[in-house]
Amino acid sequence: MTRQLHRPISRWPKAARLLTVLAVGTALIGAQAPSATAQAKAPTASINVWWSSGGTDLNNLWTNLTKSFDASHPGDKVTIELQSVAGEAYRAKFLTALASSTPPALLISWGGGPLHQYISAGVVQPFADPGVSDAGHPSWLKDFLPVTLKGVTFNGKVYGMPFQGTQPVFFLYNKTVFKKYGLSFPTTFAQLLSDVKVFDKNSVIPISLGNADQWEGLMYLEYLTDRIGGPQAFLNVEANNKGAWSQPAIQEALGDIQTLVKANGFQVGYDSTSWTTGVNSALVYKGKAAMELMGVWDVSSIYSDDPAFVTSQDLGLAPFPTVAGGTGNLSDLAGNTSVYSILAAHLTKAQTYVAEEFMSYAFDTPAYAKQLIGTATVPTIAGVTGFFKASDLGNYLLPIYNAVQKAPYFQYSWDQYLGPTVAIPMLDNLSDVFNLTETPAQYATIMNKYKVS
Repeated sequence: MTRQLHRPISRWPKAARLLTVLAVGTALIGAQAPSATAQAKAPTASINVWWSSGGTDLNNLWTNLTKSFDASHPGDKVTIELQSVAGEAYRAKFLTALASSTPPALLISWGGGPLHQYISAGVVQPFADPGVSDAGHPSWLKDFLPVTLKGVTFNGKVYGMPFQGTQPVFFLYNKTVFKKYGLSFPTTFAQLLSDVKVFDKNSVIPISLGNADQWEGLMYLEYLTDRIGGPQAFLNVEANNKGAWSQPAIQEALGDIQTLVKANGFQVGYDSTSWTTGVNSALVYKGKAAMELMGVWDVSSIYSDDPAFVTSQDLGLAPFPTVAGGTGNLSDLAGNTSVYSILAAHLTKAQTYVAEEFMSYAFDTPAYAKQLIGTATVPTIAGVTGFFKASDLGNYLLPIYNAVQKAPYFQYSWDQYLGPTVAIPMLDNLSDVFNLTETPAQYATIMNKYKVS
């Protein structure tokens, strides 16, 4: 298992902040092939699918599953043509193709703002009903955890199927370090600050943070805003309500971030260190730092680097603490609800049919969820709790799955959900807040000028 397996697909990077929309084709080994009668009546077509690396385990899974889908249509003119495009070259090629009359049929995207832009441009289409639908919604909707479909639902239509897994953000912590100083993981922000002082006094880094790419620090603003003001605080921003960034919940959240900085909550040089290097996770499992706030993809990354730290249950997993007087629920989540398969608009009816059949065949089965768990991924399909026992990381993945299933609110990562017009200045100026060169009030004055498109 490589460290790359569960890193998030491209965020808004510091230099360009360009969403890397990926494309992947998958099908399911062992899935039931359509009957001969159904195949004889169904439209046939070949479709082109682009993909980018998801790590060795997922790459192998997707390749084998695609072959399985082709094999389930013997004698038909149904093929899935995979094309791998590496790195930043993908974005330019993808956008050019999507604007043409012959784009790849299946794409991979975040939900939220970027997807809405594609919808507005008319280059992607909602899912049609592959079987029997209810009020125009695809029949597979009921098979997924409802909260994971929020970011791809617009005007009552669903534009994406979860395919890779769900990635909420939790505190990951070193139980041995906490035990050494007689501490349990804090459930309130006041307790967190108290623990920070204890660790700092004893020359232990309280919180490991790599904020060079800026999205890492955003997770603190997301959770503090929710814990203080509940979901409505962010909904006001999303709705472009006047002065939304000046509302008390966001102002207090920004102030709490600066309180953490002033209390030496983060290691020296946090603003020039990137999480993607693995340094921040290493500080935790080596006992040099007590904790880090990160997406759950880091559980598998840590397991890859130091299996014993995970199998010994020395790695702790905890929700972001509550804030005194706040209205947010401790069970609310922030992070990436999922990565989605989306459908290009300019396809023939036959291509659309095959693409939708392909997605249902590949993603909408308990067997696929089981295989995702085998790659240390938390699936989005409902009713698969029994599969986690077979995983080496089941003791971690199952609580995450249950938390997503029961979450009263799961906020999609702001930098993805709001889109680049807001995300770029939001991250740039938040970095200044962390560096104590910009006050919460100055941050709000700047951000109130930007509108979500």
